[in-house]
Parts: sequence; C-alpha cells; structure tokens
Amino acid sequence: MATSLASLPVIDGRSLVGPQLPDLDSREPVRSHVTRESALLACGAQGPEPALGQVYLARHGQTESNLVRRYAGYSAEPLTETGRGQISGLAAQLGLCGIAEIWTSAVARARESAHLVSQMLSAPVRVDSRLNELRMGPWEGLTEAQVADRFPDAYALWCTLPDRLVLDGRETLEAVAARVTAAMRDAASRPGPVLLMTHVAPLRVAVLHTLGLPLGLYKRVHVSNGACVRVDRRQCEVYPLSEERSLRHRLKLAFPGPESSAA
Repeated sequence: MATSLASLPVIDGRSLVGPQLPDLDSREPVRSHVTRESALLACGAQGPEPALGQVYLARHGQTESNLVRRYAGYSAEPLTETGRGQISGLAAQLGLCGIAEIWTSAVARARESAHLVSQMLSAPVRVDSRLNELRMGPWEGLTEAQVADRFPDAYALWCTLPDRLVLDGRETLEAVAARVTAAMRDAASRPGPVLLMTHVAPLRVAVLHTLGLPLGLYKRVHVSNGACVRVDRRQCEVYPLSEERSLRHRLKLAFPGPESSAA
C-alpha cells in the first residue's frame, strides 16, 4: 500500500534514514537533453566523481498562484503541468551531480517537486520544515495587487526595504535566514551532495547570506520556478546551475526596483 506524503519522516538536521517517496503520478516525466559536460559543470565536478559536501538549493515548480502573482504561503496547491516539466528538466540537469539526499520544505508544492526529482535520481527524500516558505500572515492567499490595496504602507516598505518590514503574524527575512542557513550548514556536513527543495524567500536569503550581502538586496535576487543554485560555502559563492560565474557579479549589475516575490 502506498505511503501518503503526510507520512514522510521529518529530519532535525542530525539524523537521516529512510525509503523512497511513493509515486504521485504514473506518468513518465519529460526528460530534458543534458550532455555529460554540461551536467558536470552544473554540479561543479572536475572529474567523473561528484564533489562531496556540495549543497544545492532549488525552487519548486510553477503553481497556479505563481501565474496570478498570489502569495501562496502554506497552501496545498499542486504544481501545474508546466511546473512538473520544469522540475523534470531540473532533475535531468542534476543527473551527474551525484545527489545523495533530497531535503524538502513541508509545503505541498515543494514536496511534489522533491518527489519528481527523487524519481529520476533515486535519492531519498526527507522533510525539513526549516526550508518552508516565509509565513505571510495576513497577506497569505492574497495577490500582490490585493496586498498593495489593503496594506499600502507595509507593501511599499516591502518593495523598497524588505528587510525592515515587521508585521503581526508575518515572518521577517531575518527569521527566515536564521532557519534556512542552519539547514544549509547541516546539509554541508553530509558526506554526499544534498539538494534542498525550497521556495523563493528561503532561496533568496540563502544566496545573500552566503555571499555576505545585506538582506536589503532581497528583491534583486531573481529566482524563477525550477531554478537551482550550487552553494560553495568554502569560497562564499553561489553559482546558478550550469554556470561558472557567481551570482555575486550579477547582483552587482542588478538595477534596483521592486520585483514580484509571490510564492
């Protein structure tokens, strides 16, 4: 009998055991064409063996909320067909990176994404709530336009100085950074490469923390659905998958201004 997603064990950053996730769908995922050379570049390997202690962070695939710019928060909505294709493509890119474990947010869209990658890479999956999306409080379930209309002052601050926004029931960027960087440290101590499946806010703050940049630059970090980065904690650099140039250079060239962060 298949095990439900809700029954997946949760890790605390110290112990890891367990089986594969059950199938969510019997359809065969679309596999993107990736050469061995590009895959090795994506995982930072210099030879046939994957580097140890590597940490990758990925954003879940597209959902309906992403299409309408809604703050989905902890909703249980599934991926769209496009979202499933994005994650299948990500799994193909990660194919030669030697992913040994997948840690995922407890939120449904991230767990579905992690399962799809797991199916292709045969890597065990564990739920780690430190990778959950930012808690939006009174904004959860609203579109960006609705938030701007109902919370004009707070939304204006969020678009300009996001690290300074403090709102009852809403998690701060500093709080998100504390939990996601703790998960990254634990993942980096594992003997093999670990993929952390998460959301836009945790991924953005993880990038900024690794690069030693202020959280005020939050809006300048672009994270599309299905995007993935490789974290080099020794060099304090972050590389988009399949790229050799650090995101640090891209952020230096980024133009200031509001950008959608609806998850």
